[in-house]
Amino acid sequence: MTRLELLTLLLSIKALLESNNADKALELINEVIAEAKRKE
Repeated sequence: MTRLELLTLLLSIKALLESNNADKALELINEVIAEAKRKE
């Protein structure tokens, strides 16, 4: 993952959390974790 991709991901999660949408943020985090495990 490039720095730009990581920054985009973190900003997306931050925006979801700031808008009180923790469930969507957690869903996004879980998808990223699942994808990272697939590429190992």
